[in-house]
Amino acid sequence: MHTLKTFLICCCLFGVHASYLHAQDSCTLSLSGKVVCTRTHEILTYAIIYIKESKKGAATDEKGMFLIPKICPGKYSIQVHQMGHRILDTLISISGNTHVVFDLPPDDTHLKEISVESHQVKKEEVETVHKSELSGEQLQQTRGENLGDALKEIAGVDVIQSGATIAKPVIHGLHSNRILILNNGVRQEGQQWGDDHAPEIDPFIATKLSVIKGAASIRYGSDAIGGVVLVEPAELPKEKCMNGELNLVGMDNSRLFAGSGILQGAFDNKLSGLSYRIQGTYRQAGNIETPDYILDNTGLLEKNYSGAVAYEKEHYGLNVYYSHFYSELGIFTYSEASNPAQLLQLFQELAPTNFPLSYYLQKGFYKINRGYQAVSHNLLKATAYVKYGTFGKLEATFARQTDSRQEYDLDVPYSINGSLDNAPQNNFDLTTHTAELIWEHNSWHHISGSLGGSFITEGNVYTGLTYGALIPNYRNYGGGLFLIEKWNPNDKFTLEAGIRSDYKWQREYMLNPTSLLEYTNTQQYNATTATIGASYRFSPTVSLSMNAGNGWRAPSAFELYAFGVHGATGQFVVGDSTLKLEQSYNFCSSLLYAGSKLEAELGAYVNVIDNYIYLKPTLTTHINIDGYFPVFDYTQTNALFKGIDLDVKWHITPQLLYEPKATLIYANDLTTHGYLVLIPPQRFQNKLEYRWKKLAGLRNVFVNGGNLIVPAQTRVPPNSDFVPPPKGYVLFSASVGCSVKVRNQDISFSIICNNLLNTVYRDYMDFFRYYADEPGRSVQLKIRIPFQFFPTKTTQTSIN
Repeated sequence: MHTLKTFLICCCLFGVHASYLHAQDSCTLSLSGKVVCTRTHEILTYAIIYIKESKKGAATDEKGMFLIPKICPGKYSIQVHQMGHRILDTLISISGNTHVVFDLPPDDTHLKEISVESHQVKKEEVETVHKSELSGEQLQQTRGENLGDALKEIAGVDVIQSGATIAKPVIHGLHSNRILILNNGVRQEGQQWGDDHAPEIDPFIATKLSVIKGAASIRYGSDAIGGVVLVEPAELPKEKCMNGELNLVGMDNSRLFAGSGILQGAFDNKLSGLSYRIQGTYRQAGNIETPDYILDNTGLLEKNYSGAVAYEKEHYGLNVYYSHFYSELGIFTYSEASNPAQLLQLFQELAPTNFPLSYYLQKGFYKINRGYQAVSHNLLKATAYVKYGTFGKLEATFARQTDSRQEYDLDVPYSINGSLDNAPQNNFDLTTHTAELIWEHNSWHHISGSLGGSFITEGNVYTGLTYGALIPNYRNYGGGLFLIEKWNPNDKFTLEAGIRSDYKWQREYMLNPTSLLEYTNTQQYNATTATIGASYRFSPTVSLSMNAGNGWRAPSAFELYAFGVHGATGQFVVGDSTLKLEQSYNFCSSLLYAGSKLEAELGAYVNVIDNYIYLKPTLTTHINIDGYFPVFDYTQTNALFKGIDLDVKWHITPQLLYEPKATLIYANDLTTHGYLVLIPPQRFQNKLEYRWKKLAGLRNVFVNGGNLIVPAQTRVPPNSDFVPPPKGYVLFSASVGCSVKVRNQDISFSIICNNLLNTVYRDYMDFFRYYADEPGRSVQLKIRIPFQFFPTKTTQTSIN
């Protein structure tokens, strides 16, 4: 027991990370990887890895690495031994050359559970595109944040914001309708056309957030020309158990508090194969504080829950999932002007009108007034599959989503009878149905792959008190067929290719403002996309992958017909009904080094987009009953995006870790030979972390410090915006954490301080940079409490 207390907490959440490369049809596969200590990250030399079925094994070398060649495809019982550590027994399904990291916990008679996390690449995914993940301790440190802010930890990912509470992910300079978000395997469909519309997803449901950088249109269809975000819950448990965890988060800035709990389990005997999970989250915050003032009406409220049940046998299975997301987001008050002079004054003021803290405490610090957004999103998903011998696996998925968005302006509107009515000015209701059928065939002559089809239909209905809809009612249908194949002749080289054909039909229902007669517009789009990629492993530590492909995206109804005030951004937006289809041509490459002390990934990309649609400041204003607003028009051009992502982890010593990251992006207007607006500036991140085996009687103690360096965005067209880009900034952060053993469970604590020096700054990617500063210093307390009612010998699914 005394020995166990000397090891570090944050590594005990790491499982076995496996990357299954490709399926083959002969015993030419290999199992390779390394063995490390769960708590210290130290490599374990001379550890024994043994495959029971084939009676093959290997020992790790002085670098902790091992290689077992000549393995046939199948499911194997793996046993890993090392003196002073627990024996690890686990099952691994090998369908291709497999690289895995085994994390062994120190020997402790009180340890009741071994967590094994398997990251298998599905056959229907394109593997040679650049993919990054956020899981384990890294994901735990983002608990309580929204999805966009959590993903900023990944190199190459930024956010576009409308204030501190509304954030959307930006991948390689592209966002909104160019980024697909898959929520538990389902294409998330909400009102994502708005820059002020955050994804309706609770990040607490995920044990892993993955980002596919670059065009992924072959597998996921249109709109994925910038990338894909995968929000992935853990698999439901397979063996009899009942366990879960509770996460608690508190923050001084905005007085945020959040709580999220998960309970999951599985049955045996007559109910063997039946498993379940329930989850719920509550998150609330008051007005956000900058270093110099409080941002009025910037509170938030979230109430989310989800549930899943599955019945799985050897050759078939059924999984049903339901989630509900509800949020209220306050909109910063001081972004509306009654005349052009006042609007200019808002742009030029260093600080908006400010009230003392006592004012907010008196009226209710958490109270959200008009204007605000109220969003409700529901997702129901059902998946069934069958798999037999030479046939392979056939999987069908159906999902239904409803998204209701209500937007309340600052002023209370009048009802039809002339009285005041506390109703939303805009009400959008979107209903989406999706269906997908995929056949994964077994390997044949070193070739594996999948054939699939998908279908989607949407209906959007606008009801509101304003004259004319910000976005018209519309109905669309779409579908596509795809084929992805991979050839893996040996354990070093992989070649893959795919092709897809898509069709989309859309009709808008509008009202002529002069004649008040209804009329419709209809668009039809079809496109064929293709991809080809290759990867080569030069050694167990060095690999290179490259991928080239094309993608497409149809203009949204908002981009075509918008005409009105976009409340949360304070913009008057004008669409263009003549916008054409966007088409992208993407190339990306990734060089990976995974040594015992140094891990580094260097990614590079080039993305050419014909008919690139973007929102352009016109430097003019528009007046309506609510006041004066800056005007932004949708327009098109040909664009070039290129850049580099760098992510390094250097274990200077077993206790000291240095993590630098860099995101470099360059975007050009190929039509005017100039620059583009609203492109993220360069980003540089550094973090230095030290871990103690034991400190003052506490377990798994760590402390780290870091900074974020964002230079000013100078690559913008001259005189192209209402205000020039803000100055660059440097932010510092620090955190400390530990764990305490309570009844055989590790309860972890961490304290995180962001903007440590309380720096005053504005971010170029925040639409509210026109009016206000970014948040000041914030201190967060995060507590994770795991619990277990029925322990199991070996658990193949861990919550974290």
